[in-house]
Amino acid sequence: MVKLETIKSSKDFQNAKNGLFYRSTSFLLQAIQNDREDVTRVGFTVSKQNGNAVNRNRIKRRLRSISNLIFEKYGKKNWDYVIIGKKNTLIVDFQSLLKELTSAIKKIHK
Repeated sequence: MVKLETIKSSKDFQNAKNGLFYRSTSFLLQAIQNDREDVTRVGFTVSKQNGNAVNRNRIKRRLRSISNLIFEKYGKKNWDYVIIGKKNTLIVDFQSLLKELTSAIKKIHK
């Protein structure tokens, strides 16, 4: 099982821009290898274009819940992942989000 941590610093979010990415209909997944051992870090961001604070927080909560399920199985150690939410995240059902994130991680690590 992979230990998950949350990315909080702006520098780490900026570093993820230089890595691999996968664009989905509900989110954008960015990934880059880090220096830490035995840790997988995940960060979440949603821009103001996606609505007011209530909608942005709902998007982040949905993304957090699917990432807790998926990154334990498919996330790799020593990697940072940043998930950028879109408006479509609120509309799509939970099972579809799980499938999208699973396929995104598999395509990044192919």
